[in-house]
Amino acid sequence: MKKYDEIVNMENTCVAYGSFDGVHRGHLKIVKELTAQAKEKGLTSVIISCPADGDIMTTEKEKEYLLKDAGVDALMTCTEENAVKAIVEKLGAKALVIGENHKDIDAVKAEAEKAGIEVVVCEAEKEGGEVITAELVKKAFDECDFEKVTALCGHPYTLIGEVMHGKALGRTVGMPTANLGAADDKLKPPSGSYVTRLWVDGEKFKAMTNIGKRPSVDDFDYVTIESFILDFSRDIYGKEIVLEVHKFVRGVQKFNNLEEVQKQVQKDIQAVREFLED
Repeated sequence: MKKYDEIVNMENTCVAYGSFDGVHRGHLKIVKELTAQAKEKGLTSVIISCPADGDIMTTEKEKEYLLKDAGVDALMTCTEENAVKAIVEKLGAKALVIGENHKDIDAVKAEAEKAGIEVVVCEAEKEGGEVITAELVKKAFDECDFEKVTALCGHPYTLIGEVMHGKALGRTVGMPTANLGAADDKLKPPSGSYVTRLWVDGEKFKAMTNIGKRPSVDDFDYVTIESFILDFSRDIYGKEIVLEVHKFVRGVQKFNNLEEVQKQVQKDIQAVREFLED
């Protein structure tokens, strides 16, 4: 899959467009229909990603990561105000795949058909009889139900960023952590400890991750994402890592000293091992 930071000129394409925020199962169903239609019609499959305003569940880099094996030929980020107009004028689209619950479906169908583009409407994906939407995923996210987030998306909640230098306090109690530098507009899970998996250089590791402020060690007013990687001792500063959030363990607690922190972290690590080994 080729990645473009804007819509580039192409010919004979089959296109799907939208925010794809969360890259949930509804989006993946549209992507599957897109690739099937493109193959059947002998067209190039293109996804147009229109980033949502404000805080987002999925960055453009994360969309590329989550869709890399979906069989799509090209992923483009839309920087133009009217995505459908750009699709008509720049992509030589022959077919447009759209979800049946798209908020502007009638207008989009009319504009596409006027341009001679076939419109393929994809049936909505459901979970427990409820249509899967970004809003439904966000609700589970806010409730710290990351097992439901995984069920709705077909993959864990994912954060991608570089490992940054922290205060190295964890090393003083034998628990060095990797500090993830996530994008500013990326929605971070509510403060607490989580069962996570972490990918480094294509290898997968179990990790216990703390997200939020650190009342036991400082009074700084910013959120950190610190992962203690189990059975791991490499220097990974500056490397890009992929962090998967699987389960909420506990909320933020204030401890009297680092020894108390260490005892609690050992309990959290056990919870991580038990969940991921199951």
